[in-house]
Amino acid sequence: MRFFLLYVFISLQLTLFSQQKVKVRVTYTNSYCGGARPTDEILQKHNTPKVLADYKIKLENKKVVIIKTDSLGCFTHKLNTGKYLIFLTEEKNKTLFLNYNPNCIKMTKASYGELIVKKGETDYEINLHFPCDPCQPANKP
Repeated sequence: MRFFLLYVFISLQLTLFSQQKVKVRVTYTNSYCGGARPTDEILQKHNTPKVLADYKIKLENKKVVIIKTDSLGCFTHKLNTGKYLIFLTEEKNKTLFLNYNPNCIKMTKASYGELIVKKGETDYEINLHFPCDPCQPANKP
C-alpha cells in the first residue's frame, strides 16, 4: 500500500512539474461564403486575421481545458507539452464571426486549429479559420 501511495504521489508531482506556463494569442479568419465573385478587397478582408477577443475556446489533449481569451485575444495557462486540438464553445457572439453558427452541430464538433506546446517555448500565436456554415443548404463542408 505504501508503494502504491508513493507511486501516485510521484506521478502527480511529475504531471504538475511537466506543465509550463504559456501565453497564446488567438486570431481568426473567415472563408468567403457569398454568392457573387468576391473582389480582391473582400477576399483581403476575410483573409486578414482578427483578434478572437473575450471568447471561450476548448483545448483537447488527454483532457479538455476551457480557456477564455482576454480583450487582446490572449490567454495564459499552464499546459503540458504536446498537441492540443482547438474547438469552439457554444458561446454566441455574432460580432466576432461571419461564418460561425453555434447551433450547427457540425461546427461545434470540428477542430479549427491546433496548438503544439514545445518544452521551453512560452509564446505562441494561432489562427483559427472558419469555413462556410455546413448546416446551410447552399454550403457544403
